[in-house]
Amino acid sequence: MSEKYCGGPNFEEYVVCPYDKVHRIMPTRLAYHLTRCAKNFPSSKMVRCPFNTTHLHSVTNMQLHVIDCPDRAALERYKLPDSMPPAEPRPCEFNIACSEDWDAEPPAPTYDPKKYCETELVIRNPQGAPPAARRQFRERERRRFLESQRF
Repeated sequence: MSEKYCGGPNFEEYVVCPYDKVHRIMPTRLAYHLTRCAKNFPSSKMVRCPFNTTHLHSVTNMQLHVIDCPDRAALERYKLPDSMPPAEPRPCEFNIACSEDWDAEPPAPTYDPKKYCETELVIRNPQGAPPAARRQFRERERRRFLESQRF
């Protein structure tokens, strides 16, 4: 069976049944459908592919299909793993000499946002402090801003 996809809205993923061309089936349900549909067509001379049971062809076309079946390579790779090429190309393994060490820590010091805000002119807002502590904090901040502006 050549899996022909039918056109129309939302029919991209449906497969046409080899017994009845009107039947359109999801690929995941095809094996189940073929066993049920074969009972309705007992006189058809369809033969199942030895590599994939969802591939159905006439007796005359089966010999050509067995030669070109896409699932044949998986079976042969399973039977003869050393003589067949791998299914996926192996990634190239080569090392490039490099003087950089990406695992080493950078020479820059770490960033401390609290220390930065204390030294630079950044408006801060104390969260969760009682009113008296917030008042003292705001007064300290005013003095700090005034002292830094004099220079």
